[in-house]
Amino acid sequence: MFWWLLPVAAAAAGAAVWAALRSNRLSNGRRRPVAHADRLTALPEYQAALRRHRRWLVLAGAACGVLLVSTAVAAARPLDVSTLRPEQHNRDIMLCLDTSGSMSSADAAVADVFAGLAREFDGERIGLTIFDSTAIQVFPLTDDYHYAQEQLHLARDAFDGKQGSSGFFDGTWSGRGSSLIGDGLASCINSFPGSDAAGSNAPRRSRSVVLATDNLLSGEPIMTLDQAARLAKDRSVHVHALNPGDLDYGSGTGQPGAQLRAAVESSGGSYYALDSPAAVAGIVTAVERTETAAIQGAPRAVFSEVPGLPLAAGLLSALALCAVLWRLQPGPRGSRGWLRRGAVVLMIMAAALRPGLPGGSVQAAAADLNVFFVVDTTTSMVAEDYGNGSPRLEGVRKDIMAIAGQLPGARFSVITFDTTAHVRMPLSTDTLALETITDVLEPQVTAYAKGSSITAARQVLAEQLAAARDGHPDRPRLVYYLGDGEQTSGREPGAMTFDGGLVAGGAVLGYGTAAGGRMKENSGQKITGQENKGQDNSGQEDDGGTYVQDNRAGTSGDALSVIDEGRLRTIAGQLGVPYVHRAAGDPVGDMMQQARPGRVERADGDGPTAAAAELYWIFAAGAFLLALPEAVGIVRQLCGLPRMRRSGGDR
Repeated sequence: MFWWLLPVAAAAAGAAVWAALRSNRLSNGRRRPVAHADRLTALPEYQAALRRHRRWLVLAGAACGVLLVSTAVAAARPLDVSTLRPEQHNRDIMLCLDTSGSMSSADAAVADVFAGLAREFDGERIGLTIFDSTAIQVFPLTDDYHYAQEQLHLARDAFDGKQGSSGFFDGTWSGRGSSLIGDGLASCINSFPGSDAAGSNAPRRSRSVVLATDNLLSGEPIMTLDQAARLAKDRSVHVHALNPGDLDYGSGTGQPGAQLRAAVESSGGSYYALDSPAAVAGIVTAVERTETAAIQGAPRAVFSEVPGLPLAAGLLSALALCAVLWRLQPGPRGSRGWLRRGAVVLMIMAAALRPGLPGGSVQAAAADLNVFFVVDTTTSMVAEDYGNGSPRLEGVRKDIMAIAGQLPGARFSVITFDTTAHVRMPLSTDTLALETITDVLEPQVTAYAKGSSITAARQVLAEQLAAARDGHPDRPRLVYYLGDGEQTSGREPGAMTFDGGLVAGGAVLGYGTAAGGRMKENSGQKITGQENKGQDNSGQEDDGGTYVQDNRAGTSGDALSVIDEGRLRTIAGQLGVPYVHRAAGDPVGDMMQQARPGRVERADGDGPTAAAAELYWIFAAGAFLLALPEAVGIVRQLCGLPRMRRSGGDR
């Protein structure tokens, strides 16, 4: 915005008024008195006419003042932050890597290859999920290729055993057993966003899973490989397998390699031995053969010019000024003054059409912040007491995206916790990836629940905050903790405190009610198909799942989860941020003000977005200059009117 134009315009208007007053004093000095004029001016009719004339001049002055202010503001090119979501035609690719000991070298090779391929992608989104006994999403589907390359290089280093990278695998050993291939593949399939229910209008994107595993199962999975393959087929996900141990156990139909081949080919995918020279090229070719579909790309905040309101005010005030002056000056309409007034109206109308030339740009905007979402994904977060019987996680999803919409250009990270804590999304400006990870948030599998602490994410969050501070010490860090405060580990939670200055703002958001709600079990298998759905007692859609039962001594029936606002307020006090209870339909604005977010600034690191070079401000400036003589004339007339007499009145 050309803010400097406003003081220049104010100075020009002040100079015009000064010139009007000065010239009016000089003209008064040249006037000569007329005998007995007071008899005329004392007449009630004269006083009434004078009052009417003064009112019309004041109205003309007000209209002219609004005209000058509005055209000056429009000429200064007022800005606002808006969001662009360009349409993309792309494919989604999820890398699904078995992290059991026998797969390290193979996983390192896959991560390295796709890190290189990411440099050549154009519109594709790529994500990474790793699994052993449980699955962890390293990063969600994203088209931020620099970010994807960075994460894939970290994955390669971890698979190669680089010192200090062992924490990369945290959370993959939380289940029972090892190398549970069916569960891992199902988790990867569930990492694709969007609804697959019958009647969904969501765009169908090409979805592919690159599964690296030797299919050596060790333990009892929730879902077998064949069941996971059927799930992939139902959701139109093509699974392409890379097996480093293709024929290690023979070529019989019951051997691991043959079983893996049969499963992935049943989904419409392909199977390769890892050392095959056609492996990676074959998978890439197979993915490229799939159709693309148009989706909305990652939102991007930009500064856009918003002259609509000042131009509308300018046009209305210019028309009002013309109407008043027509009433005051009923002389010939072809005079120089009326030509000038007509030009003012035409210039404002031309400005309202927003003329422009190709070759311009709009500047990207950013809230210079690191924002950490700490999300409770314990079983209690699917308690059905949010809104009209919806799970609490539904509110969490809505609030995360609403907060992100209020902080354009910020860097977002998602940390989830149940029995353990995981970084589900490292810091990234890719809000489409944030939308993806939010869309697929699910509570932990009920069978794996061992009791959880509401501060289980403290250590992981402390590490992420410290790393963010060390990387960008001048960038404020906000923490949004989203949970219900229910402590089920059997012991008191640790303090959610950090070194001074690590947390600059944020909020603790509480979900749930004092009456509580029932909780659906998460078996690890999402039921799809309209035939499996009914209605529960609350009128909500029932997907056929069972509810968690109350196993306490002397009790029976469905267990209820109740919000613990006292514990949530304690966490808020420890973090130094406000506590806000969230219910369906609550606005996000008030909470954001309490959270002390940073202001939106120009993003110098992001390239500008192509746009037309706006020319409206030139016409607005011209209208301002042409309106100045009108202001001078009105001020002269007002100052030249005789004083009102107190006696007399309209009769």
